[in-house]
Amino acid sequence: MVGSARQHDARVRRAAGISGSQLWALDEVAHAEGITVNELAARLALHQTTASNLVNALVARRLMRRARDRADQRIVHLHVTAEGTRLLARAPRPCSGLLVDALRRLAARDLDKLSRSLALLLGEMRQAAPAAAGEFFIAE
Repeated sequence: MVGSARQHDARVRRAAGISGSQLWALDEVAHAEGITVNELAARLALHQTTASNLVNALVARRLMRRARDRADQRIVHLHVTAEGTRLLARAPRPCSGLLVDALRRLAARDLDKLSRSLALLLGEMRQAAPAAAGEFFIAE
């Protein structure tokens, strides 16, 4: 799974010249023109600061632009530029990455089952962590 995600991100970088997370952010803004950084952070399940850093990088590359709200100058809306739209047209799919795309396609009952199973796994890992200090769990 990790290898597939890395390969997809490498494909995105080669084809689009930006990271997979930047591509996902750009795509989210394209689908919700005018959203704010906070709204983008919620869509990407990221901290606002991390989303802001993604936006800064995309604005610097002229793939996205910011526009202040006319009624309330404190609010900044995000928009994809023409260059950003062209990049999205040629970028590898899925823009959200392999894991998010696969999760979106799962049925609700399967997502529920996966969530319960992951909670069990995390519980086991938390119990094992104190005794496992300094050990390697993944062979290289």
